[in-house]
Amino acid sequence: MAKWDWSVDQLERDLAASFALLGRMEQGGALAAGESAALADGVLRCMNGALVKVSESLEAQASLRQELAALRQELDLADSERRNFQNAQEERIRLLEAEVLSLRAQARQGEDAVRHFPPDEFLSRPLVVRSGLGDFLGVSVLAGQPLCMGDFVRLVEKGGGRRRIVCTLWEEHGADWLLTMSLSGLDAGERRCYVLETRPVLTPSGNQVAELVGMSEDGAPVSSDFLLQMFRQLRESLQE
Repeated sequence: MAKWDWSVDQLERDLAASFALLGRMEQGGALAAGESAALADGVLRCMNGALVKVSESLEAQASLRQELAALRQELDLADSERRNFQNAQEERIRLLEAEVLSLRAQARQGEDAVRHFPPDEFLSRPLVVRSGLGDFLGVSVLAGQPLCMGDFVRLVEKGGGRRRIVCTLWEEHGADWLLTMSLSGLDAGERRCYVLETRPVLTPSGNQVAELVGMSEDGAPVSSDFLLQMFRQLRESLQE
């Protein structure tokens, strides 16, 4: 099979040899006079046309290669932008998921804080104070049932009518429970804050009670005599 990757010099030599052969054939009588020149001219025209087409084809190929290179660059740029956008979206999703988890944890903490109060078992225990002799003193309601811790809190929250606002807060300290009661509206501009320290206790007789072991008023601790006097007044008010 002939090779079509000739150089320009090789092509010129081959054409010169071919034209010389045509000249010898004309001189030898194989071709009519002037026929070799006509054939050579036709070959040259065909070669020129072929060369023009080859040149145009090469130019078209070069243009296509440039367009393909430009398209590859555009595709690479678009792919890079797509990856960057995808990475940014994934990072944003991760941040949003972390924020949602944080908000859920905060909500659970808020729910725990709202629901943080003594168990019903403690609130149902009779509320008592201890006398100077160590006796446990409680308060009975009209039906003869002992006043429990939960009933005492409800009495404080509901007492005083609409003019008084009571806010209560429970805090757990080991086995003890601290009850903070903030009272406002007693008089114009008057406000009181009481902190009651209570503790679950088993009496010598086997009764489970909630002992009021201490109390402070506006940050100042009250005496045990004050607690006893408060219990006497509470007993009298409930038994009237």
